[in-house]
Amino acid sequence: MPASFITCLFVLSGIVAGVVATPAQAQSVAPAEKIVVSYPSKSITNFPILETARQKGFFQREGLHVSLVYIRGGLDIQTLLTNDADFAMGSTTAVTAFVAGAPLRIVLSYNAHVDQGLYAQAKYRRIADLKGQPIGSLNPGGLVDTMVRRILIKNGVQPERDVNLLAMGGTPERFAALRAGAIAATMLSSPFNFLADKEGFSKLATTRDYVDVPGTAVVVNADKVKKQPNTVKRFIRASLRSMNYIRDNRADTTQLLAREFSMDQETAALAYKQLLDLLSPDGRNRVSGYQLLVDFARAAQKIDRPVNAAQLIDETLLDEVMNEGGISK
Repeated sequence: MPASFITCLFVLSGIVAGVVATPAQAQSVAPAEKIVVSYPSKSITNFPILETARQKGFFQREGLHVSLVYIRGGLDIQTLLTNDADFAMGSTTAVTAFVAGAPLRIVLSYNAHVDQGLYAQAKYRRIADLKGQPIGSLNPGGLVDTMVRRILIKNGVQPERDVNLLAMGGTPERFAALRAGAIAATMLSSPFNFLADKEGFSKLATTRDYVDVPGTAVVVNADKVKKQPNTVKRFIRASLRSMNYIRDNRADTTQLLAREFSMDQETAALAYKQLLDLLSPDGRNRVSGYQLLVDFARAAQKIDRPVNAAQLIDETLLDEVMNEGGISK
């Protein structure tokens, strides 16, 4: 990886993610392998899994020193292609890049489903009321952008003509813009959807009512699967242990959610319940759901040739980890 860019990433990770060395790291005899993991938005779909794996020593147990770095959606996938990041949290953005020819592979599912809501200022009661208004989105071709476009079109609103879609930041930034009245509506994931409910914003739509597609997954450069399979396997194993810990430790995870997302206990409990609902039961990916995303991306990019979503998904190393066992320990 280019040294200058990685130096920048580690500085950023210290600011955004608060990299903390644990006693397990300090006592380790062999130096841990340093890896960079990017995430496009701090939400319950990815951050609790990554942070639990770090705080509980699951990454350290696998000999990994992980820096979590916030990188805006779209750019995070680019860092995989330039080898400036080792792993990225994504789904739709990865699909968009894959359809365009990027050598990417999805090796593990964090979320089996997407469960976001389209929230608007209280005065807007119908999706049709949003015509002529600014709507907060994320990167073009990403999950938020794809979902909001699907919902608008299904309700007779043309994204390119009838509204002003704004490419903004992650969920916290878009919710702040909604609160400030800078935008009329935006997609919100947990826990911000619960906060929006409490504060009286209008919930106009839920993604699952329109399309059921996979949520956050672990994305890598295809070369990493070939050249560094053990690193990928160790990351998969730590992630699976983290997901199991979350399922088995409601109180501890609820406290993490409350702390990391500045929530009260009631909201954190609701977020934990939704997190359990979204967690992939075994880390495997739904090819049928990804095929829908691939077809959406093909249509958006005006690509006529067929693209098989199965070529994006590589569960070879996940199978090896599962066969080796020990995930629950």
